[in-house]
Amino acid sequence: MMVERAARFELYGAVRLYERVRVLELYGVGAAGDGVHVVTPSLLEEEAPRLAVVVPVKNDELLTLEGVISGIPHASPVIIVSASDREPVDRYRHELELARLVHERTGRQVMVIHQRDPAWRRALEGTPLEAMLGEDGLVRYGKGEGMLLGFLAAAWLGARYVGFIDSDNYVPGSVSEYAVAYIAGFTMASSPRSMVRIKWPYKGKIAGVPGDVYLRRRGRVSMHTNRVLNMAISLLRGVETDIVQTANSGEHALTVELGLEMEWAGGFAVEPYQLVSLLEGCWLHRRPCPSGGEGIDVLQVETRNPHLHAERGEEHLVSMLATSLGTVYHSSLAQPRVREEIIQLLREQGYQGEPPKPRVYPPPGRETPRKAMEALLAESRDTLVLPER
Repeated sequence: MMVERAARFELYGAVRLYERVRVLELYGVGAAGDGVHVVTPSLLEEEAPRLAVVVPVKNDELLTLEGVISGIPHASPVIIVSASDREPVDRYRHELELARLVHERTGRQVMVIHQRDPAWRRALEGTPLEAMLGEDGLVRYGKGEGMLLGFLAAAWLGARYVGFIDSDNYVPGSVSEYAVAYIAGFTMASSPRSMVRIKWPYKGKIAGVPGDVYLRRRGRVSMHTNRVLNMAISLLRGVETDIVQTANSGEHALTVELGLEMEWAGGFAVEPYQLVSLLEGCWLHRRPCPSGGEGIDVLQVETRNPHLHAERGEEHLVSMLATSLGTVYHSSLAQPRVREEIIQLLREQGYQGEPPKPRVYPPPGRETPRKAMEALLAESRDTLVLPER
């Protein structure tokens, strides 16, 4: 893969927020030049085992999930975090069988965990992440919670980088491109605390009925979250910017060093809150900054493959928009003008009142992955690790 070299950035305290760079060629072997960065086969072979890929799943089609797994580099461990139904049909059991079949055929390293496994109660009690447990003693439902559990598993496996890829992606080629783009970003970054966020060129939805697929240049949630977050930054800095292009980037990756030291948000707030939290902590100094004195690199990479996924419905989009904008609304980044803009925008979408305040979890810390995963595996009947450790 050949990617534009990340060079231009805006500095916000300890955060270097890089301008978007594009994938120029999917196979760039033999290229040379000061303005490009090439992921060669040897570099991919070296870095892929250091990248664990977390795939959050909730009642998705097995055929689609299998396609996602097929697009991930073979040397990269796959961690499936499921919130799928256990009854009346035990969909999780079928996900376990798919993982076993994939491992038997290919020898791929794969791990499957269920977000609502009762064994998580003992695993998380007494750790900084105990607040993830709800009143029923189980981990709360939410995409962010599932991603954080997957991150713990990846850190326990010894990964250096952790990437997230949604399970409802219909194009295995785009999955492969995301994984290589993660490696491109990390090998360009100058700090051990870094993040790579994907900007897809087009996004389309499959509604499950005959009809044309319309490829959108901008996502119906991300275009609003990007604009509001850029507006908040511009007003605080006194200089207009459109630097943020990936506020709702479900496909993103971060180094384990950064993930252990940063705050996490639950639900659909997880992706925009990463940027909000880092800017609050490392620029406005309203919360701890996980920079380690070396700063934090945030790279944004625009890929080539379109992102095609399942249709979720308008109600889901409005809820996701409110949750995303709530990360800005309830932060110290938002001046009154920004809050007014958010309220007006949500009202136009049929949402009344203030957006919800995000559920925020503290940094996991270095000991939590080992303690939590050892406790989980000691009690869980539903966790699968192949090959067995």
